[in-house]
Amino acid sequence: MNLRMLLPAVLAGLAIGVLIFLLRMTQSADSDLHLQRLANIRAINNLDVQLNRVLTQARVASLSDEGDERVVITSQLGEALDAIDKGTHSLHGLSPELDKALDKFLDTIQSKFELDFDIEARSTLLNQRLINSTNALPTNIAALAAAATPAARTQVRDLGEQLNTQIVTFSVTPSPSNEKDIQMLLEGLDKLAPRQSAAFQEALQRLHQSCQDVIGDKDELVSKMRDFLDRPTGPQLQDVEQAYSSWYAGQVVLAGRYRLGLVAYAVVLLGVLAWLGLRLRTSYRDLDRANAGLTRANETLEAQVESRTHDLSAALQDLRSSQAQLVQSEKMASLGQMVAGVAHEINTPLGYARSNTEIVRNSLADVRGLCAAQQKALSLLTAPDASEAAIAAAMEAAEAQNQALAPEELLGDLHGLLQDTDHGLGQISELVSSLKDFSRVDRSRTDLFSVNDGIDSALKICQNQIKGRVKVVKQYGELPQIECSPSQLNQVFLNLFTNAAQAIEGNGRIYVHTLSGTDGVDVRILDTGCGMSEDVRSRIFEPFFTTKPVGKGTGLGLSIVFRIIEEHGGRIDVRSTPGKGSEFAIHLPLRQKKQAETAQEAALAAA
Repeated sequence: MNLRMLLPAVLAGLAIGVLIFLLRMTQSADSDLHLQRLANIRAINNLDVQLNRVLTQARVASLSDEGDERVVITSQLGEALDAIDKGTHSLHGLSPELDKALDKFLDTIQSKFELDFDIEARSTLLNQRLINSTNALPTNIAALAAAATPAARTQVRDLGEQLNTQIVTFSVTPSPSNEKDIQMLLEGLDKLAPRQSAAFQEALQRLHQSCQDVIGDKDELVSKMRDFLDRPTGPQLQDVEQAYSSWYAGQVVLAGRYRLGLVAYAVVLLGVLAWLGLRLRTSYRDLDRANAGLTRANETLEAQVESRTHDLSAALQDLRSSQAQLVQSEKMASLGQMVAGVAHEINTPLGYARSNTEIVRNSLADVRGLCAAQQKALSLLTAPDASEAAIAAAMEAAEAQNQALAPEELLGDLHGLLQDTDHGLGQISELVSSLKDFSRVDRSRTDLFSVNDGIDSALKICQNQIKGRVKVVKQYGELPQIECSPSQLNQVFLNLFTNAAQAIEGNGRIYVHTLSGTDGVDVRILDTGCGMSEDVRSRIFEPFFTTKPVGKGTGLGLSIVFRIIEEHGGRIDVRSTPGKGSEFAIHLPLRQKKQAETAQEAALAAA
């Protein structure tokens, strides 16, 4: 798609995007959502008031009497708080002022919940202690009266009954005057104590303790309830509602401004569409005229096109035939060099393996002679009719042969020779395996292939050209297997390594780096050869272009490399500096896109 076609599409996309943005901004003030949020805030306020009422009623009754109602109110209040804290009705993130007020309120209501749970946990214990202490008062008063002297007994009973009444009243609805009356009654009993017995004083001490327990437990419970009721959740919730209402008013004003902008933008779009309609009408008229002219021209050109197409088809067929022959010639030349190198690499380990085998065969003959002499000596030792002279002669002969042969040293030498032979055969096996992997011509394009293994195979095949003078430095990354034709990629690597070795005069180095990318693998091959000028570098992929002397090259090696990489959907880049070397950077995709597109087109055609 050229720039003239891309620019209108981009402008149309921007126009639609601006229109969608303005439409969304005009709907930023959602009235239904606003009403639901206000309903949630007011529901929280009502539930908070109800919770305070339940705790206030609990000051004059046991908390357990209001337990079910408190649980229901607490659960509903928690759900309402979750609605304004998170979800579609959340108030968070609308404005900094609202966030500040909301966080302050949520912290206060959370502390109020914690205090409510503490009151609930402590109320049962305190109420039970109040009941126990209150129930113990009549018993303590009766014991006190019984221990008093007859003269003071009536007064003790009167004071005790009044004290019992005041304590019961304080445990239900405590007041400062009530607590003062209790202290006065206790002081009245204390005044009688000096003239009473030790039993009376002990009973009076227990009565004091029971009264103090009732007063202390009731004061603690009332203090916690007062702290609960004093938490400023109501004013803070009003601050939240006010901050939210301010934010919503601002959103309504903003939405009104965007509506005005939307109207103006719609007017502009209508004007542009009208102008485009006029332009299209003019363009269609011009196109009709041009089509009429083309129709007349086509009537005269069809014969010329048919004639030229026939000539071009014949020329293309001849060119394809010549190209196929030249490519086959280049492949045969490469195959000849490869076979010569492989034969040389096989002959070297095969030669010393054969030599080692001959040495082992000759040494085994000497070992057999030593074994025969020792066997003869053993036979004479076990024979009943053998003479001592014959045994001694046989033993001396065996010992002399053993000294001459040095079997332990000989066995060590034989072991070393066999190890060298095994190493040579391993080299031959590895080379044959590399050659087998290199020439996988029977596999399809969609075969999975390890690029690192292919590079190693190509290096082993061209070992004869680089051994002894060119050091190969490999730095492989962890690569995924790619979908390709393995034999063709092996041909690519072999051609590049062969060119790099031929570009190095004397000793040098070839660096091979592989790296996994997001959509494929990357291979970089660098050499320390003679390098190329910019003119040569720009033409190296042209067929038949070569810098070698006449008869030394066909100029198709790098052309074949470029064609194979291009057919695989990859790319190859070259950088070179004269006198310093060259770098070939190859990128190969993980999958073959052309085959996937062909399969998709076939499926569409079948449909």
